[in-house]
Amino acid sequence: MNKIKEFFRKLGETLTAKKGAINDFRIYQKMKHRKRLVVIGAAAVFLLAAALVIYFRVETGYFVLSGSDQADISGTVYEKFGSGLLKYSADGVSYVTPSGDTTWSTTYTMQAVLADVGEEAAALAERQGTQVYLFNLEGMIGQFETTLPISDVSVAEQGVVAVTLEDGDVTWVNYYDTEGNEIATDRTTIDNSGYPIDMDLSPDGLKIMVSYLQATQGSMRTEVAFYNFDSVGQSEVNNLVSSYTYENAVVPEVFFLSESVSAAVRSDGFSVYRGTQIPEETASVSFEEEILTAFHDSSHLGFVFQSDREDYRYRIELYNLSGNRIMRKYINLEYTGIRLQNGNVIVCNDQGFEVYGTGGRHKASVTYEKPVNDVICINIFGQYFVSTTEGAELIQVR
Repeated sequence: MNKIKEFFRKLGETLTAKKGAINDFRIYQKMKHRKRLVVIGAAAVFLLAAALVIYFRVETGYFVLSGSDQADISGTVYEKFGSGLLKYSADGVSYVTPSGDTTWSTTYTMQAVLADVGEEAAALAERQGTQVYLFNLEGMIGQFETTLPISDVSVAEQGVVAVTLEDGDVTWVNYYDTEGNEIATDRTTIDNSGYPIDMDLSPDGLKIMVSYLQATQGSMRTEVAFYNFDSVGQSEVNNLVSSYTYENAVVPEVFFLSESVSAAVRSDGFSVYRGTQIPEETASVSFEEEILTAFHDSSHLGFVFQSDREDYRYRIELYNLSGNRIMRKYINLEYTGIRLQNGNVIVCNDQGFEVYGTGGRHKASVTYEKPVNDVICINIFGQYFVSTTEGAELIQVR
């Protein structure tokens, strides 16, 4: 009996010891888990803080990735074209990579160049001349001459082109294929339709948007007209499917943002139109102040005004296509150019450039070592193509 009691006593002690060990192990595991949570939390806080520092950091430096020391002739312009850049002047045009390599080139001689550059098609014409050149990403796809002096040009993505021609008191808006064959024509006079001050082709080439300035009985107004050359417009007089009149306003700029969305910049505001076949005005915003500069991308419209604050020169406002203001930013840079690319508002002058996000965040403020002509955003990773009086360079801001 005593042996049996001794056995159970030792067994109880063993179980108690094991239970204590298990409890100690559990406590250890809990402490280890808590330490792991503390380490993970500290790492998360560190990463968040680092991300915030990076996000709100204003880049002021840069390094050159590639460039050319050969200065361009006066009047050379660069425009984003596909994944590269279209470089044109009075002497010719070429397609270059952001690093400066030439893919193709075409020479010509023009006194002054009119240009319309889309995503994958471009038209160059001689202002008050008769030459028209059409290009896609592979090179020249058409060239022809008009019979009357050219005052405006617009190209669709497949290469068809609309050209405004001057003929004394008469103005023609003609529509051509890549070989110069006339597809359609519209004759206007100041007494009839008014004077066409701007136009644009839809990306598919089936619609033309024209702004006509009209003067009647001492008053001024502008008509924005839409012509449709698809089946919908065939039953309408002169293919006119819709038009909008703005009293006491000039509409110096009209443009298509996509197949179904277009916009007009008025002297007193802007309008947005929607409709694949028959565009209708869906948003209209009026300004009491003078618009100094207007700019846009495919989903935003931007405007520069004189500042209403004494400590700043200018005020930038950005709107979405519903007419809602999404950004207001005050700047002091005495700018010579402004553009909206890859979600960045780029403001430049001959000394450098500044970059702001569409929400107003200040991303970069770069003082450049060479006199700047223009700045083009290449991608979202802080790479910019800078045209200077001494050459052109691809840079990375830092």
